[in-house]
Amino acid sequence: MKHLRAAARVTVCVCLLLTLNGKAQSTAPLKLVQTIPMPGVQGRMDHMTVDIEGKRLFVPANGENQNSVEVIDLKAGKWISSIPGQSKPQGTFYSADFHTLFVTNGTDGTCKIFRGDNFKLIDSLALGADANQVGYDPDTKYLYAGLGDRNSGALAIIDTLTNKQIGEIKTDARPGGVTFEKPGPRIFVNLNGATKLGVLDSKKREQIGTWPVAGAENYGPLALDESHHRLFLGSRKPPLLIVFDTESGKQITQLESVPSIDGVWYDATRKRVYVTGNGFIAVYDQKGADDYTPMVKIASETDTQPSLWVPQFDRLYISVTQAGSRAAEILVYEP
Repeated sequence: MKHLRAAARVTVCVCLLLTLNGKAQSTAPLKLVQTIPMPGVQGRMDHMTVDIEGKRLFVPANGENQNSVEVIDLKAGKWISSIPGQSKPQGTFYSADFHTLFVTNGTDGTCKIFRGDNFKLIDSLALGADANQVGYDPDTKYLYAGLGDRNSGALAIIDTLTNKQIGEIKTDARPGGVTFEKPGPRIFVNLNGATKLGVLDSKKREQIGTWPVAGAENYGPLALDESHHRLFLGSRKPPLLIVFDTESGKQITQLESVPSIDGVWYDATRKRVYVTGNGFIAVYDQKGADDYTPMVKIASETDTQPSLWVPQFDRLYISVTQAGSRAAEILVYEP
């Protein structure tokens, strides 16, 4: 009887734990709904883009022996193609207007332009040193690409209609996290290696100011909440989410976050901020312009890389590098 009672107690405990775990998963702000493997893809992934109409995800893979852009069919939930011949691909953008794919390459400093149907190379623009992150202005149909190093930089301006570089905006260092204010001409960027953010004017094509970043040494991704005039910055050292007032340029608050941040996204529908880092996702609810709940920390895969929030699909995509017997993959989360 003692053995039976002990077994019964163990069964009850297990059932209780499973019930609590199920409730925790059901109440979590994000849930993993799909994993898409990318067999044979090795090395680091970088900044992804999406073809909304064609339901395709483009993933730059810049491992030393990889140098490709991987293509995922999101409707079928599988890898379908690889675009080779890259040179450390770092930034990507898919033009829905002209059905072209733009890929910035860090090693040779180019922006390679491909047809969206058969991925044939259309042109290769020589931009400059370490062509990196990109940002797109749908009003002008201009693509902006960050160039340079810690000492000097620029945003190259590419007309996606003509596939030509039409100018650049000089910056104090290589710009990243390219984020546009709408309405208005301002572009917000982080500045590589500097403890400040850059504020650029797209009409004047010049850097018009900088905002100091207090309490952070290494940071990257940016996201914008236009309705509340708030800019979100992900700091890697220390791991923080820093909130700025875009009207004054001042820091509003700093929130504890996840390590090795490689993605910051604002979900305007739910008034949430998603931050992705190595092994974890942080979610913050925005109660007001200056009021944010503490981080809800969700465990994810290790070796995670840059992410992409696609509001049209209501999905968060996170790239994961190959490790051991696990293939490279894309994790798909649903709010």
